Amino acid sequence: MSHYFTNDNTEHDFGQIEFQRGNKTYRFITDRGVFSRERIDFGSKVLIDAVIEDWHGSENSVFIDMGAGYGPLGIIIGDALNMKPVMVEVNEDAIDICRKNADINGIRAEVLKRDVYDAESTYSDVDLYITNPPFRAGKPVVLSIIEDAADRLSAGGAFYMVVQKKQGMPSYKKAIDASFGNVESVANEKGYHVLKGVKNY
Repeated sequence: MSHYFTNDNTEHDFGQIEFQRGNKTYRFITDRGVFSRERIDFGSKVLIDAVIEDWHGSENSVFIDMGAGYGPLGIIIGDALNMKPVMVEVNEDAIDICRKNADINGIRAEVLKRDVYDAESTYSDVDLYITNPPFRAGKPVVLSIIEDAADRLSAGGAFYMVVQKKQGMPSYKKAIDASFGNVESVANEKGYHVLKGVKNY
């Protein structure tokens, strides 16, 4: 069986889901092999609400959504904050439907494969970086995302990551503190913590 952080050639199994936030309905195409294809997962919901409530930066700027999947985080947060998401993925099928979902929801977005993103410095000095990381890909992958955020953010920029306590939250909290010199939990619902680090240098 393939995972959402890998690529394969098995047959597509497209579906559609809806997500209501406030008085707005978002629509998403999903497919086999992408994370949380039946509904937006609870951790992503907690992250969406936490970022929208906590972050107070400038509008009309770009932000990074690392491990975007089919795009719910970048699309919903981008819409709510009036910002352009740069959505980064390794799964080629997820990249295709992520682009379609941005169009469906009327969101101006950049969707990049991870190796293309890694090879250029265009998206540096951003104010906001979010992730619901692929924990099944292993701890080194998640730690590399934290390090990438510390590199890409501008001074005063904020990093948000959702993680369950059972997925190693205390360890990742220490890693964010090591990279940013600070860390706090800005939300905690049913064991899902949204950890925040602010780049102060």
